Amino acid sequence: MIIPVDKTNLYEAAAVHAAAWRESHRAFCTPAFVEAHTADRQAAYLQRKLDAKSRLYLLIEEKPIGVVSVTENLIEDLYVLPEEQGKGYGTKLLRYAIGVCPGTPVLWILENNARARRLYERLGFAETGNRHSVPNGLDEIEFAKHLPCMETERLILDRVRETDKEDYFLNISHDRKVLETFVCRYAESLETFDFSTYPGRDDLFAIRLKETGRLIGIILYFDEADGACEIGYGIGSQHWNRGYTTEAVRRFLTYLFGEKGMQTVTASYFAGNDASRRVMEKCGMTFSRFSPREMEYLGELRDLTYYAIDRKEPV
Repeated sequence: MIIPVDKTNLYEAAAVHAAAWRESHRAFCTPAFVEAHTADRQAAYLQRKLDAKSRLYLLIEEKPIGVVSVTENLIEDLYVLPEEQGKGYGTKLLRYAIGVCPGTPVLWILENNARARRLYERLGFAETGNRHSVPNGLDEIEFAKHLPCMETERLILDRVRETDKEDYFLNISHDRKVLETFVCRYAESLETFDFSTYPGRDDLFAIRLKETGRLIGIILYFDEADGACEIGYGIGSQHWNRGYTTEAVRRFLTYLFGEKGMQTVTASYFAGNDASRRVMEKCGMTFSRFSPREMEYLGELRDLTYYAIDRKEPV
């Protein structure tokens, strides 16, 4: 769970920040300088960030584990407790921070921080060419992340943002009609809905109405391997029968073949979901295979029918 930092949990965030900062700077800072970064000192630092209108977030998994700050499009202070590193928590925090940024996310790292570089490059960040020196003789390097944005006549497909929580809840996670055929865990209430795993993901896109900018559905790709992937999609039931899904899938296929370089894209639907089958057929996909009793969902084993389209076929 990722939650905002405020005065009630500021010291918890500061304790994580201090422990992780000390460990990450031991190799090139003096012992006295490292040990001076206590939880009290970092609490004062984080409070100054809050006072300057930065947003801070704390990752909790039974206990506080990681912290990150976002100031407009600048991501900073990404720290995970030393004993919890290598478990995907840094990736989870970074993806969430990306979803908070209103524009192109940017960040800076010390040139000797190979571990951070690997994480950022894996999530699509690249050097901008901007550098500046810091007092210890190292350079800081700026990285930025390209964020795909696709348009159709009526829709925009882009990343899921932190501000999409209510729309995502209403149109996907709390819409029982959608969840009859789109595999997702049901959320009972907005207050208990854990949205933290969705913002900033590279494989998940919001489907938005151009006229409002509001999320009405989602589309994603998964199981990427050897130039192939599978897609899934869902749109809130109040927006059905208007052609939005077909419009979004057509544009998404163009993105996957063009920008992602996919050679084959597949999709599947539960037996009886003729609406999804028609979307696939309208987008040029053809029958691939039938898989009986492949998946257990909502208490029963479901048959899946797969459709596919190759890059050489028109989209």
